[in-house]
Amino acid sequence: MPTTPDDFPPSHAYALARRCTTCGAEPGQSCDVPRKQAEIDRTNSIRAQVGRPPMEPDPLRLLHATRIDAGGRHRDRDVAAAPWPEDREPGRRYDTLGEHWQDPPGNGHRP
Repeated sequence: MPTTPDDFPPSHAYALARRCTTCGAEPGQSCDVPRKQAEIDRTNSIRAQVGRPPMEPDPLRLLHATRIDAGGRHRDRDVAAAPWPEDREPGRRYDTLGEHWQDPPGNGHRP
């Protein structure tokens, strides 16, 4: 049984669980990325002018690359340390995020 995306929290959760070394954002807070936010606002403004709904940005687009990279390394370590998918216990978490990430209710991830 291959690893499914639901076996571990999403990538942006790993990045958000860390402090950003670029802007100093604390764990759980988004990065201060005015240029990236301005680009998203500009795109949504154009979409509004042509009658299209605003785009929901990928949560990783609002974080600094150094924080994303650190979160990716953290996730890779968790995946490597977890048992093989067929040996995993249903309902058990294998990530090491602890209280930094709580599964939203009804999201389909394991508690």
